[in-house]
Amino acid sequence: MSQETEQMLRKSLNAVDQHRTRLTWLLGIVTVTVMWEFYRLAQVRLTGDVSRLIVEAVMVLFFWAFGLAILIVFQLTIATRRILRAIELASRPAE
Repeated sequence: MSQETEQMLRKSLNAVDQHRTRLTWLLGIVTVTVMWEFYRLAQVRLTGDVSRLIVEAVMVLFFWAFGLAILIVFQLTIATRRILRAIELASRPAE
């Protein structure tokens, strides 16, 4: 593999790693937010206020869907990393 191709592949692998780190932090934040919204939903349920209950339920569903979307992107990032790593290993000369 040429030096230029190897450097480009290394940059791609580093970019995927940085993206995965950011996604991990974002997933943690969304997890805490979903737990907090479930707590707030339980508190509103006790008051009997139907309009606030609906708003809180929508908030829980929004953050839940957002978290699932992040998980999908996270899995795609992992797959991209594996593919780039396989390309790197396949392009090395046999020793």
